[in-house]
Amino acid sequence: MKRAYTLPSVAAVAALALTGCSSGLGMTEGVVIEGTGYSVAEVQEAAEQLSEVSPEPVAVPTVIYQAGVAPLLHRSFNDTSYEVTESDARRMLSEAGLEGEASDLTVQAVTFQEYGALLGDQEALADEELAPVIAELQTLSAEDIGALEVEVNPRFGSWSASGDGVLPQVPGWISSPSG
Repeated sequence: MKRAYTLPSVAAVAALALTGCSSGLGMTEGVVIEGTGYSVAEVQEAAEQLSEVSPEPVAVPTVIYQAGVAPLLHRSFNDTSYEVTESDARRMLSEAGLEGEASDLTVQAVTFQEYGALLGDQEALADEELAPVIAELQTLSAEDIGALEVEVNPRFGSWSASGDGVLPQVPGWISSPSG
């Protein structure tokens, strides 16, 4: 008896084939930030953990962007009374209701979020201690963000050299229609 192939099974085979094409050339990590690699599972776990304590779901590119920029902010705030430590970030996550142990990538993303909240706090910004930090941060350009040491697995996108964060990766075999 002849077997009929249904469209869904052909689509499933095609999806598996495309998944194999989407991995980076030799890149097994989900992201590498300043030489520290995080697996695909760790990146996805961080998005899940942040979504657990956030009012809205947190997308993987957001996690990668926040964790990628966090070291830059941390260096700027280092040795000030406003420095966000790893234990501070872990405590904040626990107080926000995170079940279990926060991953290192989750902690980095929360560190970024806390520095962002601090930069929106008018009282903190008025503190003279932060004047040199604010002056330093005001000199940063989008290109400075793009030049950070962040390598993204193509399955999640690519780090934008123009500082736009993580951009979707469009495979070379997909071309836009010419008009």
